[in-house]
Amino acid sequence: GEMASALAHELNQPLSAIANYMMGSRRLLEAQTDETARLVRDAMDKAAEQSLRAGQIIRRLRDFVARGESEKRVESLKKLVEEAGALALVGVKEHGVRVNFRLDPAIDRVIADRVQIQQVILNLIRNAIEAMEGVPRRELVISTEPAEDGMVAVSITDTGTGLAPEILPK
Repeated sequence: GEMASALAHELNQPLSAIANYMMGSRRLLEAQTDETARLVRDAMDKAAEQSLRAGQIIRRLRDFVARGESEKRVESLKKLVEEAGALALVGVKEHGVRVNFRLDPAIDRVIADRVQIQQVILNLIRNAIEAMEGVPRRELVISTEPAEDGMVAVSITDTGTGLAPEILPK
């Protein structure tokens, strides 16, 4: 708990500085009207958002370690999955990956910690993309479906090589 608190304090300062520099740089570019400047402004906005998101993750981790609980609220599962997917799939077209979202429209409202769920989805998508490097057919399917006891299953499946036999038992 003490280490998480110290890390959160130490990491939040540079993350805040990054966000501030990004916002200040964006303001400097506002007078520019060409397409390149617009693209740079958009990229800077996204970078600033992600530095703020990293700060939220760190604060939640600190709170989780301190209290042993997460911040669960009613969330739109579709929105959680789509936002995490949008971030994880940046640049995926260059890898030749075909992505298919199969989100059950009957399932939307869930009780979840938004940051934790999005981080897990993001990590699984990135792992799937990495697992498909070097294979001829690169398909990624992100789906939701009802599960037992009122739960919801979120699946990230890919056409990668799978786990190595020596890792599978672990």
